[in-house]
Amino acid sequence: MPEGLKRIVEPFMALAPGKRLLVGGVVLACLLSFALLIMLANRTDYRPLFTNLASEDAGEIVKKLKEAKTPYQITPDGKGIMVPADKVYELRLSLASEGLPQGGGVGFEIFDRKNFGMTEFVQKLNYQRALQGELARTITQISGVEQARVHLVIPEKTLFKEAEKPPTASVVLKMKGNKNLRDNEVQGVVHLVSSSIEGMNADNVTVLDSRGKILSKGGNGMADASAKATSAMQETQRGYERNVEERLQTLLDRVVGGGKSVARVSATFDFKQVERVEEKFDPETIAVRSEQRSEEKAGGSAVSTGVPGVQTNLGRTAPGAGGAAGGGSKNDETLNYEVSRSTSRTVEPVGTLSKVSVAILVDGKYETGAPGKDGAAGKAKYVPRSPDELQKIEALVKGAVGFNQERGDQISIQNIAFQDAGEAAGSTESAKWWMNPFFLTLFKNLMIALGFLALMLFVVKPMLNTLRAARPARPDILEAIVPDAQEKMSASERAQLAMHMAEQQELMEKAKTNPYQVAQILQNWLGESS
Repeated sequence: MPEGLKRIVEPFMALAPGKRLLVGGVVLACLLSFALLIMLANRTDYRPLFTNLASEDAGEIVKKLKEAKTPYQITPDGKGIMVPADKVYELRLSLASEGLPQGGGVGFEIFDRKNFGMTEFVQKLNYQRALQGELARTITQISGVEQARVHLVIPEKTLFKEAEKPPTASVVLKMKGNKNLRDNEVQGVVHLVSSSIEGMNADNVTVLDSRGKILSKGGNGMADASAKATSAMQETQRGYERNVEERLQTLLDRVVGGGKSVARVSATFDFKQVERVEEKFDPETIAVRSEQRSEEKAGGSAVSTGVPGVQTNLGRTAPGAGGAAGGGSKNDETLNYEVSRSTSRTVEPVGTLSKVSVAILVDGKYETGAPGKDGAAGKAKYVPRSPDELQKIEALVKGAVGFNQERGDQISIQNIAFQDAGEAAGSTESAKWWMNPFFLTLFKNLMIALGFLALMLFVVKPMLNTLRAARPARPDILEAIVPDAQEKMSASERAQLAMHMAEQQELMEKAKTNPYQVAQILQNWLGESS
């Protein structure tokens, strides 16, 4: 046994059994704790590669990871795969180049496998499955959609147009978290499906979410149109309110500072469609509608009368049968007048803003108090804003929203302290600071260093002191001291001393050959003396 190790082992074996057990237990516990800290610090940090995967995609990705000999872990739900943090983005790009994940379902890759024995029925069925899978993958790309399932019903074509049935489709959407699709996004899904299938009408597509709520029901006629119109009105109102709130918040942040104000807007719109037709008559103004004139005149020439015939035509009339006209005139005139009339048709715009209500919360100012006796900063004091400042802010808000008092618009500005909200925000920022990977790694290394320091100070050092105290006396030191003492002794004392030294030398030799037994004897002597 080496000399250094022997000097540690022999004093340890010379301790009482209870002390040996205590020291050994403490050393073992410290070593296990230190080993555990090292394992935690050097443990591989796994991060999600993909989550909510379909079983087909998960199987393909695991196969690729095994081929690349990349370590991975599968989440307890079986829908996620985790890989080392330093390889997440590299693997995502690599798998994306191979078309993974595909988004679940079967797409047109089903036709990549050649099967010469495939019947026409199976081929049509595979084509329908491919359409459903490709549509589901496309719909999943919409923001907020986690999963999508598409079911198609494509009837067989017939010889007669009247006997054909139109194709129909049903779409089930699973949203991420509590997100909801807007009406225009739902209509986008409906038109995407209807445009992808030959002969399908948008009225034959039904969309619902994973909770069973119908988002769009095909073939509902006027009721569906009314629901869409109502949804569009609500979306218009919400969009206007969000737009005004963003503009006000940007303006207030420049005036009072970021996080020092909150703006909320409530708008009321009039969605009634009004059409007016007006017809006015002006009795003071008349106009000629129609005019008719006729005029008749007769001169003084002779007029032959008698029996029609040749004699009469030759002027040979019987006496008293003819005479001369004395002459005459006739004049007729008719005028029709119309009263002046004007007609106007007015259609008022739909969605007219009828009222705007604005609520503004503004934080005050904080002044640092006088420092304390120990030099620490004083407690911040809240100072409300002056009425002049609030009036200026109110004037800016009125100009930004187009305030109209005749319309009944309302604006309320309140000055309230935001101190509690500021402290909560500070705690949130500190939590984000601790979640930084750099600081997590630094914290792990610091804990290892503190554990090693505690092991050295509270375990190793006390144990070494205990072992030094239990170390037996060195014979070479005794031999150096004895010659000085022998000069002052008599002959008999020297002989007795020599005998004792010989006995001591013999005991030392026996102790070297069997140190454990000697330690047990010494413990028994100490126990009897105590």
